[in-house]
Amino acid sequence: MTNDLLATPLQYLKGVGPRRAADLERAGLLTVEDLLYRFPIRYEDRSRLQPIATLKPAQTASIAVRILSCHLRSTRRPGFKIFEALVADESGSLRVTWLNQPFLRDVFTGGQHVVLYGPVEMRGGGGLQLTNPQYEILEEEEGAQTIHTGRIVPVYEKTGSVTPKIQRKIVFEALQRLPADLPDHLPDAIRLRLDLPSREAALRAAHFPPADAPLDALNRFATPAQQRLIFEEAFLFQLGIMARRRTASAERKPVRIAVDDRIRE
Repeated sequence: MTNDLLATPLQYLKGVGPRRAADLERAGLLTVEDLLYRFPIRYEDRSRLQPIATLKPAQTASIAVRILSCHLRSTRRPGFKIFEALVADESGSLRVTWLNQPFLRDVFTGGQHVVLYGPVEMRGGGGLQLTNPQYEILEEEEGAQTIHTGRIVPVYEKTGSVTPKIQRKIVFEALQRLPADLPDHLPDAIRLRLDLPSREAALRAAHFPPADAPLDALNRFATPAQQRLIFEEAFLFQLGIMARRRTASAERKPVRIAVDDRIRE
């Protein structure tokens, strides 16, 4: 069953489909296993939620807020529209704008609880605003486990139509189906002697690190989970070299040609 999961073509994962699968294939990603071994290019700490009252210009912040109102407005520039929302928490209110993203009128409604992450700027008319933030809508019935905000977030390289946010969601979906008893490439004796985490635990932590993971170590690929995956790659590479040497030494050698004086003449 595990091997079936890892060998599953990506188009059958929730949120992928044929078009995104084709884009992923151009990056060499065909199966769930390929996807899980394409690691983030960096990590961002979006776990520290700030009250609106503490925000300052030129910082990047995460806030948990309720939408009070929202609307789409036109500009003097033909075809260019701005989606605006007024949001609030217990400490105050804030204007949020998304430039030329009219589809958001079908995403947001008044009363929603959302987590936003983005740059804080000073508005032309005074006051602060959040501009083009990433967002996640919190479902009321959930304990609201977010994957795009409110945590240390993995950032992936964009691949065609597959944005970092879309890949984050696809990877999260794949990890939800990953069994705890995932077969390990490393022999137990080696893994335990080097105090390395299991393959399953390493894959989870490399994509969605725990809250206490040091950001600097993550971005240097130096956490225990990441080091285990680096070691695994080197280990499998070395095994491949040994296997080729054994195959070569076992092959029957062709007839040895002896070059003597008669042949030279």
